[in-house]
Amino acid sequence: MEVALTAGVAVSGLLLVAGLLLGSPAPMWWGVLLLIATPVLRVLVVTIGLVLDHDWPFVGVSLFVLGVLLSSAYVSGRL
Repeated sequence: MEVALTAGVAVSGLLLVAGLLLGSPAPMWWGVLLLIATPVLRVLVVTIGLVLDHDWPFVGVSLFVLGVLLSSAYVSGRL
């Protein structure tokens, strides 16, 4: 579970630094996008793990959190 979060933050940081060093906004945009997507990926990985463990109450909570994250991304994209 921690691998998804650590990898997402590390790659995002590298993209942000690359964008700053190159003076190009494209890597910085990808870095920010990846930084935003990292929590969604982590919740998705946790949800899959909870389903495999048959921990249904926490699957429900995790799906709710995933729904909140995805709906907030949708709403912010429409602004």
